[in-house]
Order: sequence, then structure tokens, then C-alpha cells
Amino acid sequence: MKRKFCKILAAPLIFIMAIATVNASDIVDVASKAGKFKLLLTAATEAGLVDALKSKGPLTVLAPTDEAFGKLPKGALEDLLKPVNKDKLASILKYHVISGKVDARKVASLESATTLLGKDVSIGINNGRLTVGTANVIGTDIMASNGIIHVIDQVLLPPEESEAEKLSGLIETAVETGAPLYNKGQEAACVAIYKIAVQSLAIAGKDILPEGSIKDLNSALSKVKKSHSSSSNAWTLRGALDRTYKSLTNMKPESKQSTKMQASPTSNADANFKVLLEAELPEGFPKPGPVNQIVVKEYPVYRAARVGGANMQNVAFMRLFAHIKQNGISMTAPVEMAIDGDTAQRQDMAFLYGNKRIGKAGSASAGVEVLDLPAKTYVSIGIRGTESKAAIKGAVSKLENWLKENKEFISDGEPRLLGYNSPMVPRDKRFWEVQIPVKTVQ
Repeated sequence: MKRKFCKILAAPLIFIMAIATVNASDIVDVASKAGKFKLLLTAATEAGLVDALKSKGPLTVLAPTDEAFGKLPKGALEDLLKPVNKDKLASILKYHVISGKVDARKVASLESATTLLGKDVSIGINNGRLTVGTANVIGTDIMASNGIIHVIDQVLLPPEESEAEKLSGLIETAVETGAPLYNKGQEAACVAIYKIAVQSLAIAGKDILPEGSIKDLNSALSKVKKSHSSSSNAWTLRGALDRTYKSLTNMKPESKQSTKMQASPTSNADANFKVLLEAELPEGFPKPGPVNQIVVKEYPVYRAARVGGANMQNVAFMRLFAHIKQNGISMTAPVEMAIDGDTAQRQDMAFLYGNKRIGKAGSASAGVEVLDLPAKTYVSIGIRGTESKAAIKGAVSKLENWLKENKEFISDGEPRLLGYNSPMVPRDKRFWEVQIPVKTVQ
């Protein structure tokens, strides 16, 4: 298959090379000046994505022309632009954006790429013409200060979710909603949410899930019906949800690994991986992810309780946990740890406050120091599975190589590790990020 693909690439490529010089205009400005992306910019505005397209990036945008939008079925665009369909419109537009700055020559060497929606879009050659999904690439390498634009002649529509993916999404929503309630002491509310999810899975999953999973779900419902302990019931239901999630993941077909637009290959399993958030993010924090892709993230000023010292992770965790319990502070995700880039050794551990209005900076007890940390930009890579020193070192190396290639950024401090999941989450479902603080070159 690889040889066949390489042979096709040897054929002449019939597409327009529209190379522009790099200037101070961002993607939105460049698209606006071009005059043929009015509908795309209107859609981005209605979807609330203009700020993202004006961010530092870098981003690669597959931009449908106004004529491309005109090929949609009659009334489809008008329907998408309605406020009620904002999320659907945003998903479609994210399917046209890829993290990183990838020129046409690199695109032509790929088989697929992972979009900001987390789903792959195929890349190929048809009759000597470069194609992305169902669209032809009719213009390439339009440069902007924060990325690059390639012009396409059709609007790309993301593939619809399978029934297994829909059920997985139900579980993810239940955990993301219920776990923070449990962490705030609202155990009965958490049970109510988990119970609805388990009941829904037992009914909707009859024709999809294995018989053993259906029995497991019904068994969990029977156990909680006989118990009056909200805490115990929450864990009983959560266990059934986790086991069902694992079963659904094993059901999802995984195609062969493809070459991507990131620093390293990303499998379809990585592209479809969704982080299970067991607690709320601090105010203003970007969402975790994606997996195995290098992206630039902006973090606001935030407050953190920190315990220093290497080789004391268990002690640090217990001190921090006692600190938030004693002060009535809700647990958030992620947990932050400074790391040594060479040894992957943790240097400290910090629990992050939900916002700066909670508590007071400067207080300290039992070795816990409360700090207000400045807003910073980080280059980040997400990793799923079990944390290891080898994986951390590998991630740091990828980030350092990315910085060598993207000279508009330079390192601005030591690496850090963000951990999003507790030991209760199955190892193959855990997620963490390795990040290096950066600043732009003036």
C-alpha cells in the first residue's frame, strides 16, 4: 500500500500554487482581503471561532470558497447559521482546521491528517489533482502571520458518529458532569446522573453492547437499589460505566496507522480519544488534548497550592489533598508538576484553584504554599495511557524538536506535566500533557 501511494505521488500534481509572502496579517485578515471567503468568515463568526483563527496558532486552514458553500443543498447554510445549530456549525468548521503550519509539499506527502475536531480527513491524488476529503485543492500556500491557507472547492462534512461512539459520548458526558459533583460533596447528585446514564446504556445498548456488558449494567442498578450509601452507589455505577466504556472502545475499528501533519504519527484511536474529566478545569483554562499532537496553548493567571521537593509525590499529594479539604476548596483538573527535562523527575506538585477569588495567595501550612502564577503560553503535547519517565522524556524531545523547526517561538522556562485523571480511571483511558513555556521572538 505504501509503495502504491508513493507511485501515485510521482505523477504530476495539477493544482494552483498561490504562494504569498509572510506578512503581519492573520488568517482572518488574509481571508477577508482575498474577497472569496465571505461565507466562511460569516460562518466562523456565527460559530464563535474568529478569535481562534486570529490566535497565535500556527494553524492550517482548508478554506472553502463562497462557490464551495454554494454547492451545499438549498437552505443548508441558512439552517447552519441559526443560533440553535452553533455547535454543529463549529464542528464542521473545526473539521477544516489542522494544528501546525503545513505547506502544500508536505500535504502532498500525507495520507490523512487529524483536524481540530479530532477526526481524520483523508488526503490523496485523483487524476493528478491533490484532494482533501471530498474536495479538490485549488489553491495552496496562502501565508498568514499565524498559519497557512489552502483553498478547496467543497465544504467538508465530518463523518457521522457510530452508535458505539454515541454511547461512549453518553458515558463521557456523565462522568464529566457527575465526577465534579462528587468531588464537591454532592454525592447524591452524582449518583442521579450516573444512574440515568447506566439506565440509558442498558436500554439503548441492547443491540450494540455484548450481553455481558448489559448484565453488568443491570447488576449495578440492582446493587444501588438495595443500598442507601450515596458514596458506595456512586462508585458502583462508575465502575459499570468504566467497564462499558472499555468494551465500547474495543468495539471501535481501528484502521492502520497513517502519516499525519504532527511531529509524530497519530493513530485513529488517538484521534478519537476523548479525555474523561473527573473535575472542573480552572477558570479560563483551555480544554485538554488533542492526543499526540503538538499545539500552542494560552493559559491565564491562576492560583495554585504547591508542595516542593522531588521524590515525595505521595507525601505532596496527601498534603495538598488535606489543604483543599481543610479549606473547603473543590478539586480541579489537572494536577500540575514541574519536571526535569533530562531526567523526567518531578520537582514539585500543585493543585489548582478554580479561580483567583478562592483563598488567599501567600498562605502556607504543612509545607503548602499558595501562589498566583502569571499568564503564559505553552507548547503542548497530549499523551494517553500510563505515565512513564521514558514517555515524558520522549515528549520533551518532540517539543524541543518542534521549537527548532518553529523559530517564531523560543523556550521560556522548564517543562511541566499536567495530569488529568485519578487512579480510578483505567490506565488506557488516562490522559496527561507535557508542556514547555514559550514566548514569541520579537
